[in-house]
Amino acid sequence: MRTVELNSWTEFPQAIADIRDEFGTRTVDIPDKESVTLDNQVLFRGQADADWRLQTTLERASNSQINVQYYLQRADSCVNEIESVTGREWNLQSYPDIKKEIETVQDFMRVHLPHYDYLVYLRHHGFPSPLLDWTTSPYVAAYFAMEPSNEADRCAVFAFIETPEGTKGGRGNSSMIHTHGPYVTTHTRHFAQKAWYTTATHWDLDANTHTFCSHHDVTPFSVVTQDVLVKITIPRRDRIAALKQLGEYNINHYTLFQTEDALIRTMGLRAFDIDGK
Repeated sequence: MRTVELNSWTEFPQAIADIRDEFGTRTVDIPDKESVTLDNQVLFRGQADADWRLQTTLERASNSQINVQYYLQRADSCVNEIESVTGREWNLQSYPDIKKEIETVQDFMRVHLPHYDYLVYLRHHGFPSPLLDWTTSPYVAAYFAMEPSNEADRCAVFAFIETPEGTKGGRGNSSMIHTHGPYVTTHTRHFAQKAWYTTATHWDLDANTHTFCSHHDVTPFSVVTQDVLVKITIPRRDRIAALKQLGEYNINHYTLFQTEDALIRTMGLRAFDIDGK
């Protein structure tokens, strides 16, 4: 993972521009025609302490080796009570059918997550999740890096590009990162935050299944440039200046979460941190 250390918040736009210049597009040659330039998807994630690892809530909740089938079984076991309390129906398949679908669709290059909309719902409401949340907006990511008040000297915004060259390779025992896109019906905060998700998995050759692992356990593939991570660190002494600028872009807790609690948190931050200093 490459690390870029900024001297101040004012350098952030250029750091993002440099990443987009290097990884944001790819050129594709077309036989008997001119080559075309295609956009790559660049994702961003903010963390309030630059020393924190990229870690899912499932990693924080359990040290066990958890494969996709087992995780879906545990998620499926909760659905009846969730539906009874909330009145919302998820229409999940039976677990044997879910397991069969996973085993039919997945291979060592592809992780398959049935009922992705349900898994995103669980993630947004605090259920331990293998989904690591990202955003297509570097400034939304910067808000999540800068907003919490803590004692760290530096915060971090990570950039992730899965396929800078448009292709992906692997071996039979590969670990890799997979992106999961935004097209899902879920809470409005998902769209306000321009959310995407990633999972990191290791293919178990003996069990023929994907086991969730740390994003940091994924090693570069020698043949194709893929799963690129860039870590931008920003001094937290610039926190107030950053939050003021992000506020001018209408990026605050209320616009990102759209709840009454988020509104009051935004007012408190403005009263005591931004306007109060």
